[in-house]
Amino acid sequence: MQPGEVYQTYADVDDLMRDFDFKPSTPIEVGLQKFVDWYRGYYGV
Repeated sequence: MQPGEVYQTYADVDDLMRDFDFKPSTPIEVGLQKFVDWYRGYYGV
């Protein structure tokens, strides 16, 4: 790793959970694959 790189980071969704009863349930592997599929379709790659 290079100086300044972040090893791990997590979104803080406490406010969403409290205000909107939002509870994320999509595993990272599923979310990333869906994003990649969308990106490739949208940009034609």
